[in-house]
Amino acid sequence: MNRILATARVQLAAWPSTLGMPWLVLGGAFLVNLMVFALINTSNEDAHTGGLVTFYVVVLVAYVVTMTQYFPMILGMSVTRRTFYLATCLMALVQSLGYGAVLTVLELVESATGGWGVSLPFFGVEFLQQSNVLLQLLAYAVPTLLVSSLGMFFGVTFKRWGVIGMYTLAIASLVVFGGLAVLVTWLRWWGAIGAWFADQSSLALLAGWPALLTLVLAAVNFLMLRRATP
Repeated sequence: MNRILATARVQLAAWPSTLGMPWLVLGGAFLVNLMVFALINTSNEDAHTGGLVTFYVVVLVAYVVTMTQYFPMILGMSVTRRTFYLATCLMALVQSLGYGAVLTVLELVESATGGWGVSLPFFGVEFLQQSNVLLQLLAYAVPTLLVSSLGMFFGVTFKRWGVIGMYTLAIASLVVFGGLAVLVTWLRWWGAIGAWFADQSSLALLAGWPALLTLVLAAVNFLMLRRATP
């Protein structure tokens, strides 16, 4: 365990980029949206903003960088692949819970101030809102953990198979998802799929199913990392 914690601390050496960049980008998106809503002076309850998505995108990119740049450097310090991966997963879990806590506080402030005084639904997106603080934290933290795992997946794919692997992944994804869309359309299942999603609670869609997918990605990432070249 001490080895895992030490490896995690090495990864935190560049904390301004790994920890600070998501908040810097999110802060920029927030300020832009705040100015826009202040200028238009809207009270429309249907007004929405997708600025929070930028946070998850930057988190994903941060873990792509972790797997492509920190992986070879840390293995050069005689750290095993298993230790590196466990340290990275530990970081992802702790960061996701920390990020979720901060986002929850920001959502509470947003609700208390009527959308920062300009009816801006930036953090409290309707679909994300939960009935209590703990569930709200999970609604933010679990998707963050999922995109972290997805970033690891892309990074490990690149380390394992290089650019060819990334192109193959992109083409395979296009074929598989495109094929599924054609099949669902042919079988006229879109209504049934829409009804299934409608029957799910927002917490199940935000925390339950993403948590399951995260576990699958965690196993796949480790299997690929075992044969990845630093």
